[in-house]
Amino acid sequence: MRVRSLILLMLIAGCGDPISMLPGGALKGEPTTAPADWSSLASIKTIQVELRPDDPYSHNIWGVGIGPDLYIATGAGGTRWTPFVAADPRVKVRVGTALYDLVAVPVTDAAERARVSQAYAQKYELKPEDQKGDELVFRLDRRP
Repeated sequence: MRVRSLILLMLIAGCGDPISMLPGGALKGEPTTAPADWSSLASIKTIQVELRPDDPYSHNIWGVGIGPDLYIATGAGGTRWTPFVAADPRVKVRVGTALYDLVAVPVTDAAERARVSQAYAQKYELKPEDQKGDELVFRLDRRP
């Protein structure tokens, strides 16, 4: 039984796309210009983000759109993908079949961080105690 489970896991991991909490590789999709307004993400629970362009690593991540800006965040301690952003901020985001080339910019402005925190709380029905204010927040900007 363990061998079957291992083989199934290897097949899933080899397909390229992230599945649930399992990371994937390079994302495929239709290259698309980033929208002028990301608010349409309100009904989409997770987006797929590809990091580390030289050795693609993709993950399903919660994201919020606030007008022209798209954000992702993680706890203060970071996660497996945060060092990849620090090493190379170029990312790709897939929503449906659309693939966007973006760049991750750390958000340090307190007012902007507060807006993002409020948007996350509203979208994902987070309790105040779930948000400590020390999360790592990234704005995914259009590439120049």
